[in-house]
Amino acid sequence: MNKLSVVLCTFNEEICIKKTLDILINEEIISEIIIVDDNSRDKTIEIIKKIKNKKIKLYIRKKIKGFASALIYGIKKTNYDYILRFDADMYLNIKSFIKNFKKYNNKDCIIFSRYLKKGNDLRGNFRKYSSLILNWICRHVLSTKIKDYTSCIMIFNKKILNEVKINNTSYANFIIEFCFDLIVKNKNFIEVPFIQSKNTEKNSKSAPNLNTFFKNGLYYASTIISCYLKKKFI
Repeated sequence: MNKLSVVLCTFNEEICIKKTLDILINEEIISEIIIVDDNSRDKTIEIIKKIKNKKIKLYIRKKIKGFASALIYGIKKTNYDYILRFDADMYLNIKSFIKNFKKYNNKDCIIFSRYLKKGNDLRGNFRKYSSLILNWICRHVLSTKIKDYTSCIMIFNKKILNEVKINNTSYANFIIEFCFDLIVKNKNFIEVPFIQSKNTEKNSKSAPNLNTFFKNGLYYASTIISCYLKKKFI
């Protein structure tokens, strides 16, 4: 069985980080936990440092910030072929992530999707419906082969990054292009049901306020247009 590297991009996760790490540490299939923290202002770093375990590797970034760049940095620090990426406040889903990896470890990428049967988005209506509309646009403009273009919760074989790029974008809009490239490059991917719980909206990285939400919406729109133009020339 292949081993998993976990990449956690953290910022002010003191409420959930210990619960997350306690579960990850005790999973035999997980060989390392790469934490890229953007200089949290709460007790996140302090809590992580108190947990003495050889699986944990903490990197604190004081000058550079951003989800996409943190993920890229974390991937570069991994030592194993398969990478699990999820948010620290999704600790209740870790068992499901690992179960699906064991079942589909022959795949290039496993996408945890809210828009399959048995999947759901339990966040408040504002974020729930904005995400639903965004993904509806992606499916109609790009391809229906993927249901959830913005999940960001996935397990992938690091080897696919030779062809499927994670671009250092302004925020999470990179994931749309990543998913679209999985289709374009004919990668062996699968979507599995995922329920995003209500508590995950409390520590939103993409929309901590309305101004940031609409700003990121422009980035998402730009990425969809870019992918559509790429599609026209394929």
